[in-house]
Amino acid sequence: MKHPTPTAFGALLASVLAFALAGVLELFWLRAALEGSARAIVLGFDLLAGVLVGLLLAATLPAFARLVQPRRWFARYVRPADAPAEELNRAAAWLVAAGVGLLGLAGVAGFAGLVGHGFNRPGLAGAFVALGAAAGAGVGVAAALPVRLIVARVLDRLAPQGRLLGLPTPVWPWLAVAAMGALALLWILRLDLGAYRLEWVLQVVIGGAIAKGLIAVRGGATPFRFGLVGSGVLVALLGLAGWSLTAFDADPLATTRIPLKGHLSRIVLGGLRKLADRDGDGYAGAFAGGDCDDTNPEVGPHAAEIPGNGIDDNCQGGDAPIEVEEPPPEEEPPATPDEPRYVPRKLNVVVLLIDTLRPDHLGTYGYERPTSPNIDNFAKSAVVFDRVYAQAPNTPRSVPSLLLGRYPSRITWIKRFERFSGVVPEANQSLFEIFQAGGWRTEAVSAHWYFERADHIQDGVDQWDNRGAKSIKESNTQSAAPELTPRVVERLKALGEAKQPFVLFAHYFEPHGKYMNQRSVKVFGKGLMDKYDSEIAFVDHHLKPVFEALDAEGLAENTVVILTSDHGEAFKEHGFHFHGRTVYDEELRVPLIVRFPGAEPKRVGELTALLDILPTVAQAVGLKAPKAQGQSLIPLLTGLGKWRAERTLFLEQLPYPYYEVHVMGAVTEAGQKVVRNVTKNVWEAFDLKADPGEKVNLLEDDPQAAKALRDQLIRHIDSDPGK
Repeated sequence: MKHPTPTAFGALLASVLAFALAGVLELFWLRAALEGSARAIVLGFDLLAGVLVGLLLAATLPAFARLVQPRRWFARYVRPADAPAEELNRAAAWLVAAGVGLLGLAGVAGFAGLVGHGFNRPGLAGAFVALGAAAGAGVGVAAALPVRLIVARVLDRLAPQGRLLGLPTPVWPWLAVAAMGALALLWILRLDLGAYRLEWVLQVVIGGAIAKGLIAVRGGATPFRFGLVGSGVLVALLGLAGWSLTAFDADPLATTRIPLKGHLSRIVLGGLRKLADRDGDGYAGAFAGGDCDDTNPEVGPHAAEIPGNGIDDNCQGGDAPIEVEEPPPEEEPPATPDEPRYVPRKLNVVVLLIDTLRPDHLGTYGYERPTSPNIDNFAKSAVVFDRVYAQAPNTPRSVPSLLLGRYPSRITWIKRFERFSGVVPEANQSLFEIFQAGGWRTEAVSAHWYFERADHIQDGVDQWDNRGAKSIKESNTQSAAPELTPRVVERLKALGEAKQPFVLFAHYFEPHGKYMNQRSVKVFGKGLMDKYDSEIAFVDHHLKPVFEALDAEGLAENTVVILTSDHGEAFKEHGFHFHGRTVYDEELRVPLIVRFPGAEPKRVGELTALLDILPTVAQAVGLKAPKAQGQSLIPLLTGLGKWRAERTLFLEQLPYPYYEVHVMGAVTEAGQKVVRNVTKNVWEAFDLKADPGEKVNLLEDDPQAAKALRDQLIRHIDSDPGK
């Protein structure tokens, strides 16, 4: 078989062919999401990646081939069938030794990566992994040298003619590599890549492998030697790639779906936008990048809007009016003489916050698996709210929002862009501070690092028991509920015996990932969702003593008990796993179950939010929460007072380190929902009643869909103080 030295043209053509095949694979994966010219644009974008890689190979591969002389290397180590037996066995021994050396390097570097994962600073972690790789190289060399000698001696005895089972001995290491590669590929295909959206890597690997296979099959007529035919193919593919550059902006389907759903095409689009960013502010005026003035770095989707200056600072559709500041929450309308009003009383408040809990995985919300028998039993004596939204899809934004009753963008933060921002105590009033000032004893029980790292999150708490908090890495496999529940029960007993009214906040970290099968309760299977459900069953099991204590200590008649979560969890409904990425319902819908003294058990279908909790408990006891932006649920709980049903709730994924994507949303009582991905410059509109899974973007068929709600969301974005 001939193995010609690659030419620059051949390298370019081979790369374009590989990425063309990768593009075909992406079109197959996205077949339900694309149609018409959007498909051609996806393929064209993938070809652009092929051109870039091909040009790089064209510039380097021929010179590298002349230097390394791969034909001689190939003949010696891959197909040395005519070589003496001793040389064949030595070649095989070197191949095995090289494999062992690489395994040693990978093992030590991988261990360093596991250790480095727990570091707080990415730079320090990277340096540690680099040192681990260097150490691994030494380990690999130390292991490879004796392995080479041992393998060579073994082969001299087993294969004195240089052949083993009819094949030259160097073929066997390559067969082993191919087998391990196939197993690795099968393992990768079994993985759910939704957590990191790495499908594009698999796409390129498979496309390149197929292209290499085609080249090998063609033998001497490889694309390195296609000549006129190859030139024609290359020109056609380059033409498609060039056309996609000009067609993208004018294709509404491509501008919406490639940024959100694309694989390799999404990566290419991000690169194109970076190249087209003329003012260096991170947003481009071309390729639907959203920058309305690409000559001014102070203007763009990243900027805070300055009302009345005549400039659309944040490129959201015009200058905001000066009166853009949002009014304070309305006072409850005065009652008519014959209308009964709620009378506040001294009540205790217990908040049970279960991290990362989706409502549709609880029996009381219709889940078929027996994940939550104790929560379900508690719900029978409580008011169950069916349409509840968290205001943010991650704990560092959602928990402060719940405790302060304010949207995350309206909280005054200490270093807002930090991953675990603190709050400014003078500018915010938390549930703890309001109740402490009113004479309540305030306590909290948890076992999580977040409550130590966020500045001033503990303000207003008389006693915060955060024993057992571990590092970020250790918390991923922490199951603290068995230790947490006795502490909660003990505090309930002590507080119930005291004469002072109290607030008790308890945070259960399960079922936050990393999910684990909790064999002490329920095991549903080995999949991610199975383990997630097992974690729910685990925390439900350990909540039973808490529910019993709330009854046994005689607290039921004078204690408001609130069970909720800070956010939901995604299982690839929109391409992601876990949370903190989007404002779709799977990440923001949460349970809210409230046992309120004197309230009849029932279900409530009105649109509600976590920022309603503070106004609710404040009104329940006669305190004021003037800075809260939520709406008291007392009318829905007791039937006393008026509920303002015509409301719009806003949903906020604010950018933070490691995920600098800004996504906003708004939802109405009528079931309209809009999502604005500010970073990717994409609008979506949904009818949640007809499309609860948020699969059909109404704007693709009707550009005027949800226009009033989109305008309302723009005003909300415009009024973000950016602090």
